[in-house]
Amino acid sequence: MDVMIPRFSVRERAIGMIEAGSTQKSVASTLGATIRTVRNWCKRHRAGYLLDDKPRSGRPTKLSRIPKIIIRKSIGKPYNSTRNLEKYISSKLVIVSKDTIHRYLRDTIGAKAYKRPSYPKLTEKQKVKRLEFCQERKTWTDRVWERVLFSDESTFEFFHLTNRQNDRVWEINLHNISPVESVKNPPNDGLGVMNRQGYQIYTSSPQTLIEYEYYINEILEKCCLPPLGVERLEPHLPKGKCVERCPRQFHVGWRPCIYNHKDPEMAFRASTWIREKGVWPSNSPDLNPIENLWSIMQVGLGKRKPATNLTQLRKYLENIYGMGLAR
Repeated sequence: MDVMIPRFSVRERAIGMIEAGSTQKSVASTLGATIRTVRNWCKRHRAGYLLDDKPRSGRPTKLSRIPKIIIRKSIGKPYNSTRNLEKYISSKLVIVSKDTIHRYLRDTIGAKAYKRPSYPKLTEKQKVKRLEFCQERKTWTDRVWERVLFSDESTFEFFHLTNRQNDRVWEINLHNISPVESVKNPPNDGLGVMNRQGYQIYTSSPQTLIEYEYYINEILEKCCLPPLGVERLEPHLPKGKCVERCPRQFHVGWRPCIYNHKDPEMAFRASTWIREKGVWPSNSPDLNPIENLWSIMQVGLGKRKPATNLTQLRKYLENIYGMGLAR
């Protein structure tokens, strides 16, 4: 049976017991070591050497030359996580763990794991238009910006899960953290409200909360469908309709609009009106500052007890909006 090498404190204790008058045999019996081991400790101590462990070579690495080449060639290539590399190397060459691959990438190569950055896909023409748009408004004064209204709408639903990347809780024990109640297939029958908001440079419009049923029956059915020549909402676009994109506000962004393709003159006039008002480049990032408000309100909802009815949800949104204005 192999005897484990005692820790540094055990060796110190053995030397202390011997210097106090104990024999090597009694020390070995008390500490559970062999007499030869205790004798070697005494020799090292009398020679002036330290009693701590000597450097060991450790277990040989399981990564041979070929797996290391495969790992090095994965640098800079997408979809090469440590899990995927583990599956490939273990199935083709030698069984290794993802932790071994991670240590080799981090300690030996010095690489770090990054998320792939995401950039808007813009053509050179779109970039030029976007730059011209910003340069034209770069010298605008506060008096000019007072005439601009930034408006947007956002929906707030029941059972909406927040971004788990931003939801972190520091705790000693995992069991002390209250879980988030989630629904795998939440019902989509109008359980929520739509929030419409507008901002100017010094003022803001009143917060408008619209329930889904009112939005469908009063706005879509009565205001949006009659000009299109249809009587009700269809699950798909009717034949002869096309989807185009028009500016939501003077320079706020884009939203889908349906034009009646049966009337070419009306479609031409609408497209001409859009061009005259200034077309925002397609697929361009939304520069509307009101977008920040929606994320703040979603975080505020996540910190509260889940709403159980529309009245409570509306109250939550009004309180969060009021706290935001107070700041």
